[in-house]
Amino acid sequence: MIQIKHRDLDKYAEEHYENLKDNLKFFPKNLNYSLKNIIVAKPQKLQEIQNYFLSLKSGQKANLKKMLKEYDIFTNKKKIKYNAYELAKKLNVNICPYCNRNYTFTVINEVDGKREEELTRPEFDHFISKKKYPILALSFYNLIPSCHICNSTLKGESQVELLNPYLDNFNEKAKFSLKLKESTFYHSIKGFEIELKENDSNDIKTQNTISTFRLKELYNNHKDIILELIQKQAIYNDSYLDELLSQYEGTLFKNREDLQRLITCGYISDDEISKRPLSKLIKDISKELELI
Repeated sequence: MIQIKHRDLDKYAEEHYENLKDNLKFFPKNLNYSLKNIIVAKPQKLQEIQNYFLSLKSGQKANLKKMLKEYDIFTNKKKIKYNAYELAKKLNVNICPYCNRNYTFTVINEVDGKREEELTRPEFDHFISKKKYPILALSFYNLIPSCHICNSTLKGESQVELLNPYLDNFNEKAKFSLKLKESTFYHSIKGFEIELKENDSNDIKTQNTISTFRLKELYNNHKDIILELIQKQAIYNDSYLDELLSQYEGTLFKNREDLQRLITCGYISDDEISKRPLSKLIKDISKELELI
C-alpha cells in the first residue's frame, strides 16, 4: 500500500460536495451531521460517523440507503455530468495504492476540448463498507481509487482493520527482503523467495493489509524482476556507475539517482514509488543488494 498524497485533497473534497449536493436533497436534516460534514469528512472522522450511524433508528437508516442508489448513479458515466471519471481524473492516482502492482490510469478521450468517450479509470473502493454504512457511500475520503483485483477480488466487504491509504504509509511499515532457499545463491528464481514483513510484529493493521491483499503470494510471482536486479548488481558496481556518470551526467541522466532508476527500472525515492508498479519491491530489494 502506498500513501495517497496531494496538496489539493481538501479542495477536491469540497468540489466533490458541491457537485453532488443537488442530487442529495433527500438527505435528512435532523441528523447530528450535515450532508457536507459527511461528504468532506476527514479519514479520522469517518469512524465517528460510522458509529453514529449504528445508533440511528431503523427508519433513519432505511432513508440513508438512498445514498447507495446515488453512488451507483455517480459511477455510471452515462447518467450525469459529474461522475466517478471526473473525480478519478482530479485525484490522478495512477498506481493502485493497495498493491503498488497495477496501473489505474484515468483515460478520457477529448476532441477539440470536448469530452468524447470515457475509457477507463480506477475503481473506487469503500474503505468503510457502503452496504453496511450507506451514510458514507459518497464520502470523499471513503473512496479509495484502486485496481479491480484489490477492490473487487480481494478486499470486497472485508471488515478487518486495515491501513488507510489516506492516513498510513505502508512504505514505512513493512519491507520486502530475500530469503535464500538454496546454498547456490540466487542463480535462478527457484533459489529464493520474496518475503514481506511488517517492521513492528505487533502491528495488526499492517499484518491484516498484507494478508487481505495477498501481497506475499502475489509478489512472489515477480521473482523474475528480482533476478534481473541480482544480475544488474554484478554488472553495475560503483566504479562502473562512476564511469557512466562521468560520461553521461547532464545528458542521458540528471544525477546518480536518475541513473539508478534507469538501471533498476523503478523509482527509488520514497516520494516517487507511487509513480510506477512494483517500485517499493524494487527499492527495498535494490537497497538490500546494495544496488542503490
